Amino acid sequence: MQNIILDKDFQYLLPMLDEKTYSDLETDILENGIRDPLVLWNDILIDGYNRFSIAQKHDLPFETVTMEFNSRDDVMIWMIRNQILRRNLTPYQLRYFRGLHYHAVRRTIKNDEGINQHDEVKRQNGVKPQSLATSKVLAEKYKVSPRTIERDSKLADVLIAIGEISPEAKQNILLGEIKVTRKELEEILSSKEDDITEIIGSIEDGTYDERRSEPPQTNKQSLEFAFSKISNSISRELNGLTKAYKLSEVRAALKSHIKTLEDLYANLR
Repeated sequence: MQNIILDKDFQYLLPMLDEKTYSDLETDILENGIRDPLVLWNDILIDGYNRFSIAQKHDLPFETVTMEFNSRDDVMIWMIRNQILRRNLTPYQLRYFRGLHYHAVRRTIKNDEGINQHDEVKRQNGVKPQSLATSKVLAEKYKVSPRTIERDSKLADVLIAIGEISPEAKQNILLGEIKVTRKELEEILSSKEDDITEIIGSIEDGTYDERRSEPPQTNKQSLEFAFSKISNSISRELNGLTKAYKLSEVRAALKSHIKTLEDLYANLR
């Protein structure tokens, strides 16, 4: 029997199937067998992870085909293109794959000395690779703007980092089962490690929306700053209005500051 290697980096490129879709695939395979061959590169599985999992579970026969690539990044680009063409992707999955595609292409760019723009040697000796407008090339391919491709690359970085902590949380985000904005994702990763673990845990157990709707906690330092800012603002504004003695404007200013204080009071925990 052929020794098939499962590569963690390649496997991460493939979206996990939800329970129903996986069950439907399993039922179809049990009834009709594995019709499509598994695709290998140097004995590494690059297409057919779910079919392979089901085949192992039920001890089913399958066929394989081997493809030739020059590098791992060329394999990744092929896998990404394959996923985008084959699947009905969620918006986050599509953005994630475009970001991965961007990174993979950038890693293949070499200068005349054969140095890649991500190589440490390049940073040490100042040798720069030839500049190729990767974002522009991919933007034309995917019919979006170069700026969108660059944002997608950052989104991919965030989701990869989340996946290292919790593949389940990453999966829920990619499938759209939990609504998280790009800004919120970036804020998650900028949090303290303990906070990141707690937030990701809330994504896994479905309580992230509740957590997000809670008013932010006000610590002593931020509270002191808020009081100082409000106090100075009230003092300057009312002093100016009192000198002119415009009663209507004084009332309006007081009403505005009362609303600010009420909001601050409501957020105290």
